[in-house]
Amino acid sequence: MTDAAETPQAELVRLRRRVAELEAEALALRASEAELRAMFSAMTDAVLIVDRDGRYLRLPETAPGARYKPAPEFLGKTMHDVLPPGHADAFVADIRRALAEDRVVNSVYSRTIRGEELWFSANASPLTADTVVVVVREITDEVRHEQALRDNLRQQERLREHEAALLQLSTPLIPIRDDVLVMPLIGRLDATRLGHAQATLLQGVAAARARVAIVDVTGVGELDVAAAAKLSKAAQAVRLLGARVVLTGVRPEVAAALAASAGELAGITVRASLKDAVGEAIGDGPRAF
Repeated sequence: MTDAAETPQAELVRLRRRVAELEAEALALRASEAELRAMFSAMTDAVLIVDRDGRYLRLPETAPGARYKPAPEFLGKTMHDVLPPGHADAFVADIRRALAEDRVVNSVYSRTIRGEELWFSANASPLTADTVVVVVREITDEVRHEQALRDNLRQQERLREHEAALLQLSTPLIPIRDDVLVMPLIGRLDATRLGHAQATLLQGVAAARARVAIVDVTGVGELDVAAAAKLSKAAQAVRLLGARVVLTGVRPEVAAALAASAGELAGITVRASLKDAVGEAIGDGPRAF
């Protein structure tokens, strides 16, 4: 209300000043709106504003390259009008929980679109007492990457199980008699195989209270000095359990490697063939152990 004493000229000045203020406010609002539009346009997430019943109230223009986002014709409709019942029920429940608890509620879900399963993460955040803003991000690549990692871990676990099974098969322990055991070794002997062979041999000798343990290396083509030393130590460990170790089928290459660790071979019997060693062990040969 103007002062009764205000002259027409003063009133005009006041009105012009007020118009200038309103024009400045409108300009600031337009600039803010343009800024918000630019921000929304740059967003890669879909944004929607819905009420507690899942009714689409606003669908800002975002995520121009998204493979899926709510269509403009969804405006005014509810989620139960446009989505499968199960999805709609879950979304409305999340919306109402976000409003009831006044917090952000996240959900992860998948939808099959044009024959392809796509995954999404949705955050519902209270906007007013009856509305929420929902930000939806496609996470298909992340989900597939995590699934590939899980598949890779499972494959690695299966490979480890297969390797353990093969290792078990590669170091068999065969009882010839209650007190005589034979372990045939075939192929390359590395630290892992030799460690497993030693453990198997020690456990078998202790369990059977074996008198003789025959280690046949006929199938071992070559042996480095380190492996030869480990094989010798395994034999010495068996002797500590009260069993005699007999080494058979030694090839020239293996003999050369064992010779380099000759100091470790004391007390280990060597025979040319497995047949000779078995014959002696069971007392059928010319000389029993």
